[in-house]
This record gives sequence, C-alpha cells and structure tokens, in this order.
Amino acid sequence: MMNLPRYLLILLLLMAGHTPATAQETAAAEPLTLSTAARIALNKNPRVQVAAHDLHAAQAQVKQARAMFLPRVDFRETFTNGNNPVYVFGTLLGQKTFSEMNFSIPSLNEPDPLNNFKSEVTLYQSIWEGGKIRAQNRIANLNEQIQVQEQELTRQQVIFDVVRHYYAVQLSRQRTATAEAALHSAEANAKRIQDLLDNGLVVKSDLLRIQVFQAEMQQALFEAENQLQLSRAALDADLGRDYHAYTTYELATPLEKIQVSLPDERSLLDQALQNRPEVLTLRSAITIAENQVRHAQGDYLPGVGFFSTLEYNVGTQADARGGNYLLGVQLRWNIFDGFAKGARVAENRSRQYGLEMKLDHLTDMISLQIKDNYLRMRTAHQQYEVAAAAVSQAEEALRITRDRYESGLATLTDLLASETALTGARTRLSQAQYQYNVAYANLELSAGTLTLNSPLFQ
Repeated sequence: MMNLPRYLLILLLLMAGHTPATAQETAAAEPLTLSTAARIALNKNPRVQVAAHDLHAAQAQVKQARAMFLPRVDFRETFTNGNNPVYVFGTLLGQKTFSEMNFSIPSLNEPDPLNNFKSEVTLYQSIWEGGKIRAQNRIANLNEQIQVQEQELTRQQVIFDVVRHYYAVQLSRQRTATAEAALHSAEANAKRIQDLLDNGLVVKSDLLRIQVFQAEMQQALFEAENQLQLSRAALDADLGRDYHAYTTYELATPLEKIQVSLPDERSLLDQALQNRPEVLTLRSAITIAENQVRHAQGDYLPGVGFFSTLEYNVGTQADARGGNYLLGVQLRWNIFDGFAKGARVAENRSRQYGLEMKLDHLTDMISLQIKDNYLRMRTAHQQYEVAAAAVSQAEEALRITRDRYESGLATLTDLLASETALTGARTRLSQAQYQYNVAYANLELSAGTLTLNSPLFQ
C-alpha cells in the first residue's frame, strides 16, 4: 500500500468526517406549524418592521410637540471688526472701555477700527400662543394613536396572509398528491388495458384513449407542482428573508376544516365598529381635524413670550471686556394677513366634515365586507359537506366501474369518467377546506379581531 503524507491523511480524515454532518444538516427540515409561522412573520415580515418604525417616528413627534412647552436656549459666538461710528461707540460701551476721550468729535466721527468677540446666550419661553401649542400636542398624540392602529392593522393583515398562503401550500400539496394518485391510477389502467388488449378482450382505441388520459393527468401534475412552488414562495415572502433564506422547514399543520361555529353577523358588525383599526384611525383623524381647526383659530389671538439675553464682549486689549443682560416680555398680534387665517380655518373645517362622511362610508363598507365574508364562510361549509360525501361516493363508484370494465360490462368512457369524478371530488374537498378556513380568517379580519388567539392557531 502506498504511504500517504501525514498532512494529506489528516485532511482526508477531516473531509470524511465533515461530509455526512453537512448532508444531515441539509436534509433536516424544521417542522413549522401555522401558529409558529404567524409568530415568525410578526417578527420578520418587512411590513411589520416598517409599521414599527412609523410608530417610533410618531412617538418622536410627540416629544417634539412637548418641547414647545419648554424654553428655548441658544448660544452664539460672533467676531466683528469695523470703524462704523455707531458700532464702535456701542462696542466700547459693551467692553466697558468707554472714556471721556471718546466724546471728542473726531473720535466720534472717524473712530479707529475695533475688534470684538461677543458671546451671547438667549432664552425664549412661550407663555401663550392662542391655544396653538396645546392643539399641536393633542395632534401629535393622536398621530401616535393612529400609528398604533396602523401597526395593528398591518399585523392583522400579515396574519391573514400567513393563514392564506400557509393553507395555499397545503392545498397545493394535496392537489399535487391527488394529481399523482390520478396519474398512478391512469398508469395502472393503461397497463391493465394493455393486458386485455394482448388477450384480445379490448380494442386498440381503448389503449390510445387511456394513454391520452394519462398524458392529461401528467400535465395536471405539472401544473399542481408549479402552483405548489408559487404558494411556497408567497409564504416565504410572509416569513421574511431572514427566516426562509437560512431555514429549511416543513409545514406541520394539515389542511383540515377548523371546528368553529358560524358567528352571529350582528355581533361581528358591533365588534368591527369597536375594534377595526381603520375605524379607530379615522376617528382619530377626525379629532385631529378638530384640533387643526382650533390651531388655525389660534392665529386670531395674540402670542406672548418671555425673552432674556446674556451678553459678554471681549476686545483685543487686556481690560476690554464686559457683560450685560436684557430681559423682556414680547406680545405679537397679527392684524391682517390677506384673509389667510380665515382660509386656514375653512380648510381644516372642510377636512373635518369630509372625514366624518368618510367614516360613514367606511361603516357601510365594513357592513358589506362582513356580509360577504359571512356568506362565503357559510357557502364553504355547505360545499365541504357536499364534497366530503362526494369523495366517498366517487371512490365506491370507481371501484364498481373498474370491476364492471374488467368484466366487459362497462366501457372505457365509463371508467375514465369515474376516474375524473374521483379526482374532481378530492380536489373540491380540499378546496372547500381551504376556502372555509380562509373565509373564517377573513371574517375575523373584517371584524378587527384576527390575532394569535384565534381558533385558527389552537
């Protein structure tokens, strides 16, 4: 046997030990239930993260509005040089170096250039702004409430999308399984007909027809597999790139009709008017418009504020320095601005009336949504009952037809019709289960109550 170098032998051993572990990790798939998928989406979905940032921005605006109650303090440092008589006269006073010789006429008219470093601290405290500051704070707080409701709306929509796409994957898997079963059945029938043809019991056209049917089942399988990939991609988008890009998962919650009773339609409408984020958002927007009217009306009133200035001047001479202060109260009152104040009041009042009418329209639309989703859920329940019975009947019919065909008592058309009927019944059963669960989720969404506490996740 050839002697390998020591380092090459070690490298081969490491590679041999690493390969099985990597393959095992690649093959492993993490089970993912519907409730876990919803929780992951609420943490990883980009729409939820955007809503969280919007809420943080609104909270920062609240802090900005509260700052209007507090004084404003500014510092300014200025260097100036010049021989303007007024500037030199005032600067000498500020530096506390003014003397009798500065009263001479030549010195007053043509002073020497003078340097000055001025440090200045100013303070302004608003005392009254016609109620505009309080109105602005109320608006900021209401905007924060709106973002809270927008975040809740986004969370409920993301939960609904997860439910819809999760069950769409399971529906596509069942359709794929149904298509595979139909294809295998067609292949078995083709083999059985080939045997009958070899024995002279059927004609060749029967074999050709079953081969055409087999090709149709193969095409249906291709379509089902493509739909499965598309549904999986939609669910991946809900879960967020950080999760599906690094995690291999397998859906663990089967597509089964949830066991819930049909809720009362009137109580759903009452819940919607109390809980729907869009309703709460619109009510907050109406209150904002009312405060914007008050804010605009505040322009008719005067503004009063307190100001203070601390100043320190330093010249180029050693003793050229001095400080001073100034205190005062200021009143501002606009007398005429070209009727702009009245236009602003009218603008915000019209916006308020428009939002009130929009709320009435939203109430009507919510009632219509609940009616629509309620009827969809009831229809899906009825379809499920019919489809479940149809599957049992189609399975028994296919068994009987197959026996009759092999005995020469039924035609190939009868057999293919039974195969098609069973495939369609199974597909309709899966579709009814999917539609029922999604209709229930949509019903909770329209009522504003779709959370992780829903029976969908129990």
